[in-house]
Parts: sequence; structure tokens; C-alpha cells
Amino acid sequence: MHLRNKRRLWHHWRSVFTSTAAIALLTFAGYQLHFNNATVVLLLLLVVVLQSLTGGVVSSLIAATVAAGCLDYFFLPPVFSFGVDDPLDGIALSVFIVVALIVTWQVSRVRVEAHRARGRGIELEEVYQIAIRLLLLPADQVTGIAALRAFRDVLGCSAVCLFDATTVEIAMDGASQSDLADQTRQAYISGSDTDDPTRGLFVRCLKLGNVTIGAIGFEGLLRLDTISPAIPVLAAAAVDRARSFRRSSHEIAAAQADTFRTAIVDAVAHEFKTPLATILAVIGGIRASGRLEQEQKEMAGMIESEVARLDRLSTRILRMARLDREEIKPQGRIFDIVPFIEGIARRYMVHYQDRPVAVAAWPRSLQVSADRELLELAVSQLLDNAFKYSPAGTPIRVAVQAEDGLAAVSVQNEGSAIGPGERERIFDRFYRGVCVRNLISGTGLGLHIARRIAVAHGGSLSLMNTERADGVIFCFKLPLPQHAAVNHEPHSFAATG
Repeated sequence: MHLRNKRRLWHHWRSVFTSTAAIALLTFAGYQLHFNNATVVLLLLLVVVLQSLTGGVVSSLIAATVAAGCLDYFFLPPVFSFGVDDPLDGIALSVFIVVALIVTWQVSRVRVEAHRARGRGIELEEVYQIAIRLLLLPADQVTGIAALRAFRDVLGCSAVCLFDATTVEIAMDGASQSDLADQTRQAYISGSDTDDPTRGLFVRCLKLGNVTIGAIGFEGLLRLDTISPAIPVLAAAAVDRARSFRRSSHEIAAAQADTFRTAIVDAVAHEFKTPLATILAVIGGIRASGRLEQEQKEMAGMIESEVARLDRLSTRILRMARLDREEIKPQGRIFDIVPFIEGIARRYMVHYQDRPVAVAAWPRSLQVSADRELLELAVSQLLDNAFKYSPAGTPIRVAVQAEDGLAAVSVQNEGSAIGPGERERIFDRFYRGVCVRNLISGTGLGLHIARRIAVAHGGSLSLMNTERADGVIFCFKLPLPQHAAVNHEPHSFAATG
């Protein structure tokens, strides 16, 4: 800095000496060659303008004063005197000072703008170099040492620190003498930027919109005002890119885990089929032998019934696991949904004899176009949930009705309501409610597959809002075919096991 000031002072006085020498030479030539006053004024004014273009205010004023003095002393009457007889000559002398000031002012403005333009050019070059290096980095390294080294190399600082609020981790490149990591963390906590010229510290909070996602700090910067405002923006973009990469990686891992779990469910359900079929065959053979007492026949019948139910359950699980991996393509056929729903309900009443079931239909007959196998799988899942998650002795209510071109099948049971935070998550693959996941067995596929079946038919499956705190209602909706036959008489079916 001291050497730079000495060079600037030497340039200043050299400029003053050069312009003064030029004025003296022109004055001597004009006096000896008897130039007219107009020519002398123009020549001296040219020197003043040239000095103003290349020098500062002080050197320009010195040159203007010397030129005016030479003109007055050697050319304007009275000659060899600094006085003037004509007031207009005094105005001519003042023109030198005015021209020097105006030209110097304009040149200073141009110099300031040029300096700013050079500064902006340097900033843009720095931003460009950092951006290119960040873009070339793999996504898993944009908040690591490699990314910080890009900032450090381009800006020429001694240390760079990045605090990522998402992972609550700090990355540092370089050696800090001023506890840069703590300064960066505190900037994020306080939400305020920090500048310390004495230590060359430059700490900025990183924001996306109005959300602060971290902070970045630099140490050892020569001039804090040379840091482009785009530098923190680049750092914020890098942090956001890393967050997006982590999120996408998590989603890919979750999808792979779901696929793996579905394959396991498929394999387990498939393995159950063979021993169940063997047990059914053996029980049938024992009963056919005719050697059993009446009580033994009843027990064999119960075994056969329960094994058959296990076989149906494993078949359903196997079907759901395969549907989870494949695209659901319904084979639509027109049939009456009311007796179809009643038939499914009767099958459940055989195995759940401690709960009354009521089926109400408005209208009595309602034609739909759907895949019977898929629809049975979806409705069975709703009834299965209703029976599993309701207390013994409480009723199960099934309603079938036509509304706004849709056939709506609702299944209601008593029991604990589903919290607001889980109302949509219960339809996610493999998700099971917090209150029941450790109490009641299940795969977490049923509601997910049931909703997929509804959507594949052009309908929907939703959890309906209810004012009661101890009730759950699921509603499965299917679009009615055009010109569907509808019997508007009400119909109800109620029974206990």
C-alpha cells in the first residue's frame, strides 16, 4: 500500500512537471515568433486540457494557473505585468481554470465508472468460475470440501466454512485463525450477516425465498467490498441442490425397499399356498374315511373351514402383492352391485359371529360396470379392516347408494378414529397406523391396493369426515355406466352371525 502511494505521488509530480514544461516551451516559442494572442490561448488551453485528461484535480489546477499566468505576463497588456487593462482579458484567463475543472470532473466520473466496470467484470468472472466448478461437481459433493475449495481458490481467501441447516453439519476448507466455524454457525442462529474488515471476515446467511437454509463464511479476504452479492446466492443454490439430491436418493431407496418388501410378501404368501392345500387334502381324506366320531367330525370341519379361510387370505395377499407390482387393468362387466355386496358381507358374518352386519341400499338395484374380482378384493379389504379394528359386539354398517352419477359403497365401524395426520398416509404402501401397528397384524398393502383399484375404475377411495370421535367410514366410489338400470326402491339387509 505504501509503495502504491509513492508511485501515485511520483506520477502526479511528473505530470505537473511535464505540463509546466510544455507551457513554458509554448510561451517562449510564441513570444519569440510573435504569435497572436488567439493562437497562444488555444495552444496553452490545449496543454491544460491534455493535463486534465491525464492528471488529477490538483495537477490540472496547477497547469491552468501557470498557463493563465504566462498568458497574462507575456501577451496581455500591460506586458511583463500580472495586471490586465481589459476586463474581457480577465474572463479569458478564468477560462483556463473553468476548463481544467470541467474536464477533470468529467474525466473523474469516467474513471470511477471504468473502475466500477472493471470491478463488476472481476466479480462476474469470479461468479462464473465458481458456478462452473460447482456445476461440474457430482451432486453428493456440492456442500463438501470440493465445493468450498472452488470458492477458496477463486476468491483467494485463507478459509471457507459452510453450515447446512438441514443436516446441521459444518464443512471447512483451509485454516481459520478467527474461529470461522463458530462465526458461521452464529450467523445462521441470529439470522444476521457479519463483516469484520480487521480479520477479513465475510459471513452471509443463505436464503431460499424467506427461508434461511444455512450460512457461509470467508476469512482472509483482502477487501470485503469486492465480494459479489451473487456469491451467497451460489452457495444457497449448492445447498439446495444437495438437499434435492438427498431427497431423491431417499425416495429411490424407499422405492427399492418397497419393491423388496412386496417381493417378500409375494414369496411368503406363495409359500403358504402349498401347505394349506396339503392340510385341506388330508382333512378331506380323514373325513372321507368314515372313522371319525361326530365330535371329531365337527372339529375336522372347523379345521377345514379355518384352513380354507387361511387359503383365501393368502390368495388375497398374493393377489395384492402382484397388483402392487403391476399395472391394474380392470376387465369391466355390468352387474348388480347390491347382491354382490350382500354376498361379501354374508361371508364375513360366518367368521365374525360377534358383530352384527347391516347392509342398506338406495336404490334396491344398481348396475355398475367393473371387474368383479378386483372389486371384491377392494370391498373385502374394507370389510376386513372394519372387523379387525372394531370392538367385539359393535355393528358394521355397509351402505350402497347412487349419487351424482356414481355408485358409492361406504363401510362404517365403531372404534378409535384416525387422526388428521394419518388420514392420507393410511393409503400409502406398507403404512400402518401408529396406534395399531403393534397390536394387530397386517401388511399395510390393503388400503393402498383398494385405492389403486378404485382409481383404475375411474373412481376413488377416501376416508370420510365424521363428527363422531369413535367411528371410521371408508367410501368406495365407481362411475355408473350410461343408461344403467336403477331400481329406486330402498332395500336393507341385516343379520348377525
